[in-house]
Amino acid sequence: MTTLGAPVSAAGERSPVKGWLAVLAVTLGIFAPMTSELLPVGLLTPVGSALDVSEGTAGLMVTVPGLVAAVAAPLVTVATGHIDRRIVLAVLVGLVGAADLASAFATGSAVVLAARFLIGISVGGFWSMAGGIALRLVPEKHVARATADVFGGVETASVLGVPTGTLIGDPSGWRTAFAAVGVLGLISLACMVFLMPKVPAERTIAFADLPKVFKGNAGVRAGITLTFLVVTGHFLAYTFVRPTSRTTASATA
Repeated sequence: MTTLGAPVSAAGERSPVKGWLAVLAVTLGIFAPMTSELLPVGLLTPVGSALDVSEGTAGLMVTVPGLVAAVAAPLVTVATGHIDRRIVLAVLVGLVGAADLASAFATGSAVVLAARFLIGISVGGFWSMAGGIALRLVPEKHVARATADVFGGVETASVLGVPTGTLIGDPSGWRTAFAAVGVLGLISLACMVFLMPKVPAERTIAFADLPKVFKGNAGVRAGITLTFLVVTGHFLAYTFVRPTSRTTASATA
């Protein structure tokens, strides 16, 4: 069973400073898994060379977590429906840290892909909960801004996180970049534990209700379809930008 989005209760009574620190923790928390998910985009060629696989096979490092996240989003939230949201988010972001550190020390592509599978679980679960967590952390009048701040972590990961990872990985090796994001995940875990208040789960649904939500709501079906098409197009174009750019540069040189 899972939280559908509980109403604001004690948020207005908590210290605004503590509430915004919690929002900061969630923002950093979503920044870490999103950076991790997209990190291979800038390092696809050196990863493929180091693991002795083609760039197409190395591209599975982006494909696998993307597909797993799509399935994990509803399943993780339902399965953890009675667990404090702080605990769930902390475990998910800690999983990012552990998986990226495992990738950094991996000697074969199978271990890396297994770690990327775990990243997908974390991304899907974190996404599904982080979007509605702000109304449990800050007073109602600040919910819109807090929600925007949380999702700002996604854009920041794309605009700053991935390029920074590439800048680290190019001179120091891709393993260093993965290790750095792994450490970031562990820092995010600490922030979750120490900065977030307890956020008990409320208003739950069961696994059996998920098909009913999909079948009984045309808006949900349309939203899922459009999201699938947009995200698929994004990843198809984005994943191989580095090898494509290198090929184009070589052809025009």
